[in-house]
This record gives sequence, structure tokens and C-alpha cells, in this order.
Amino acid sequence: MTSYHEGNSISGSPIGNAVTHVNEPSVCSSTRTTMNIISFVPTKIRRRLCGSVTRRRLITLGSLLAVAFLFLHEGPVFSSSDEKPQMNDRRILESDGVVVVPQIVDAVGASWKRSEEHKEANHPKDMLIFKTENKIKDEKALVAEVHNGRRSEVVSEGPPVTVVLVMCATRPLAIKNHLEQIIRLRPSVESFPIVVSQDGNVASVTDVIKEFINETTHVSFIHHSERTGEKSGAAKAAKNYFFIAQHYKWALDKVFFEMHYDTAIVTEDDLDIAEDFFSYFSATRYLLRSDPSIWCISAWNDNGGNNITDRSRSDRLYRTDFFPGLGWMLNVDLWKELSPKWPLTYWDDWLRRQDIRSNRACIRPEVSRTAHNLKVAGKGTSGGLYKKYLASIHLPESPIDFSLLDLSYLTKNNYDRILRKRLSEANEISVEMVENLLVPSAENSYIVVYRTPREYRRIARAVGLMIDIRSGMPRTAYYGVVTFLLGVSRIYAIPAALNENLDFISQPSSAFYNTDWDKMTRYLDFQETYCRPGKFTGACDPNNPELKEWFKKKRLTKRLQSWGEMIVN
Repeated sequence: MTSYHEGNSISGSPIGNAVTHVNEPSVCSSTRTTMNIISFVPTKIRRRLCGSVTRRRLITLGSLLAVAFLFLHEGPVFSSSDEKPQMNDRRILESDGVVVVPQIVDAVGASWKRSEEHKEANHPKDMLIFKTENKIKDEKALVAEVHNGRRSEVVSEGPPVTVVLVMCATRPLAIKNHLEQIIRLRPSVESFPIVVSQDGNVASVTDVIKEFINETTHVSFIHHSERTGEKSGAAKAAKNYFFIAQHYKWALDKVFFEMHYDTAIVTEDDLDIAEDFFSYFSATRYLLRSDPSIWCISAWNDNGGNNITDRSRSDRLYRTDFFPGLGWMLNVDLWKELSPKWPLTYWDDWLRRQDIRSNRACIRPEVSRTAHNLKVAGKGTSGGLYKKYLASIHLPESPIDFSLLDLSYLTKNNYDRILRKRLSEANEISVEMVENLLVPSAENSYIVVYRTPREYRRIARAVGLMIDIRSGMPRTAYYGVVTFLLGVSRIYAIPAALNENLDFISQPSSAFYNTDWDKMTRYLDFQETYCRPGKFTGACDPNNPELKEWFKKKRLTKRLQSWGEMIVN
């Protein structure tokens, strides 16, 4: 008789018998799971079943089928306590050729991100699902639901992170004041980490910054200490603007490409910020993702003087084709587009070029959420040119919780329809009436049509708008429309082309701007500066030989040349 030990065959034994008795699982010697199942069978019956090989095979087959049923049955046997698949359990996540990946969307509509574990999985995007009790929703539906406050249906990885990039150079008092405000007002150190970027080597500025550096409070420091191209033609022609543009590119490259932030708020050291500054940016952040026609969010209103804004409606926001800057938010996708072609000088005017902005708009507030602190600012790069005007722009008296507002009216289709309706309902008044500050009725809104840069300047001067035009655009313009308050009446200054065709929705906004207006406006500035009593009184034409001779006698020939090309109008 062949002897054997359980689980091992003895050499020399008949192969058929050895295999039958040694390796075949039985109901009496099986896995723990099988034994647990068989333990429910009465002892007398179990002994009879164990006495026959055939019966043992039948019972073994039945046991295996029972185990298989438990694996395949839809139930909580292998689920976690919250009934969601665990990311580290491949057996559960991969089934029937489908990878089940929880999709993550941030609290204000940031793009979804797959788990790194599944990036290489060969499955179509439309098969990536997350099995919850709710219906499967696409990204746009989720963004809409998040915006409307229904966040319980979204798997969240926590609040989104927006880095605050603070630009500074030579003003220690300014950077101290600015950082104190940001740190005091930001609602979360994790959601709004601060990166301070200093240009140049002013030691007193560096010393102030180091007082704030703290890993716990998420304040870090990057130093653009080595400037390049100082002897280039661009640097010599516009030294300060050259260094500013270089610093901006360097710092934005750092936060997006090296630190890998997704979204950034860019501020400057001479700015004061409103109490609801972070609420404003948090609530509008999703617009950068959900509406491709919006490329930046700005806290600044170029025409934000107290007398021309409705300070009782500081919750009001607008679209503008004119890049405002001065506390603005962008995302990494935009920076990937801009960084390779960033200009050597005048970066803000470059962003206003029609070919660069590509018919995209920024969001700006009725009441500015940033203001220049003139006590710490100094003259700045403009030499104090706008100091009087900037002094008229103040922060709101009380904060707004923007998270409670429905901001869907700012998306292009909604906004354009609303604007067209308001313009069609407004009554028309003349430029002369605006100049004389005459409004027929405070209860109505009005349009005033401008046909030339000179007419626009007349309107702007009368009420306190900024008069300059860049890339054919007045400041705050949207499709050429500049809105302001006159007394308590809402006024819309609109270009003649728009007045003739209010069906502007189907047209690109660039169609309503003429870049020759820059040269015409430059001439108007030149005329006001030099062609007046006490200066040159002849024909005010830059090409007039008499005018050139006048500049030559004054030893101002280079100054005349610095005005560049002008168009007499």
C-alpha cells in the first residue's frame, strides 16, 4: 500500500493514485473559506460525504461555485466602509475592461485630474467613470453644479490652491505694508500661499521680506538678482519698463513652470487690497476654466473714480477688452501661451494688442478691490503722471461675499445678450449734454455716441474717465462700450459703429477698435502740450517745418522724435 503525507506525493507511487489522493482539494481538507461554509452541514452527513471520492469531488465543485458566487455578487463584501472602491485595489478598480477612477473637481471648477496610477491605462476617456449613487456627470455639468453651490455630489480633494505672486523691487515700506495686508486678509494659508519676488538688490527690501518668510504660514521668497540685457537697445530706450517686463516673465515662469502652481494672483507692492479681495478671486476663479473668452480676472477698475462709479453696487462685475492689471489672476494655460513670446518692454500694453488678446476679455469690478497707496508708492514708472487720478480710486466701504452671488451672467453669451438689451432700452443723449452734465431724467439710462478720439476725449474729460487709448481701445471698453455714472444715471459711451448695429454678438470685439486711434490720441496729447498760447502758436503739425525749427531752437529735437508717429485729427 502506498503511503503519503497530506500535500506531498512519494516517489515510486503510481502517478494516478498519487495525484488523486495528494493534490485534489476535498470538502474535508480545503481552504478556510470553504471549511467555514461546510461547517454549517450536520456532522453525521458530513462524515458520510467525506467517505466517497466521487461525493468529495461533487461537494468540492459546489463549494467552489459558492465561493465564486460570493466574489461576483454585487454587495458590500469587498467594499470599504464608505462603499467606494479603494484606489489601491486593482481587482476592484479593473473589471471588464473599465478603469474606475474617481474624478476630482475643485470647489470652484478647476479641471479634473486622473490618478497618476491610471494615466497609462489604455482606456478611452469616456470610459473613465466613478460609480456613485448619482448619475455620471460630465465636467461642464459639475462645474455648473459647483458654481450653484451643490458641492455634495462632487468628490473634492480640498479647496483649490491659488498662489499670490507679489512683485517688488526698491520700496521697503511698500512691501511691508502690502504683505501685512495680504497675510491679515487671506482666508487660508494653504489655499493662498504667498511668493514674494524681488527684482534687483536693494538690501532694505530683502531684509523686510525675510521678516515675513515662514514655512508654516506659506510665505516664500524668490530673488531676481541677476538682470540680463542691460546694455541692449530695448533697455536703453526704456530702462525701467525693460527690467519690469523681464522680472514679470522670470517670476511667472518660476511659479508656473518650477513650482507648478495652476493659478496665480499677481499683485504689486504699492497696492492696498480690499477686505473682500480674496472672496472676489475665489468666486471668479472658475470662470477662467469654464469660459475660454475670459483670460484674466482683475481687481482694478481703470475708471474707478468715486464720482463715476455706483458705490452702492460694489457687487457688480463687468467684462472688459482692455487689460486692467493691478491685482489680476491668470492660469498656467494662458502663461504657456504668453511666456515664449513675452515682450522686452511695456508688457501690459502688449497684452492689450488685438493680436495678443485674440478677442478675449477680462473681468473687472464696478468698485476696485485694489488701490494705490500713494504714501508708500513714490512716483513709480509713470513719474507721478496719474497720481491725481489714482488718488480718486478708493476701496469699497463694506465687503461682499462673492460666493453667495450667481456670476453666470459674466459668461460671454449671457453678458452680451444683457448688454444688447440694456443698450436698446437706453435713450440717446449728445456729447454736449454730457459735457454740460445734463441728464433728462435720473430714472433712465442713456447712450452717448462717440465717433472720433477727440469726441471720446470730450466725454472723458467732462466726467473724469481716463482719456488714453491703447490698441484702439478706451480703458474699460467692451466692444467699445464704456459705462459710468453721471449723477445717478447709468451712461453708456458707445462707438458709432456699434450704434449703427447693436447686433454685435456675432462679431469679434476687435472689429470695433481702430489702432490708428492710438496715433490720433497721441497727436491730441501732443497738441495739448505744445500747441497753445505761450508755446508754439503756428500750424500744429509734427511735420510742419516751422514747428520742427521751434523744437530745434529749444534744443528739444529728441523730445519731438520721442513722440513717434502721430495722425493729425
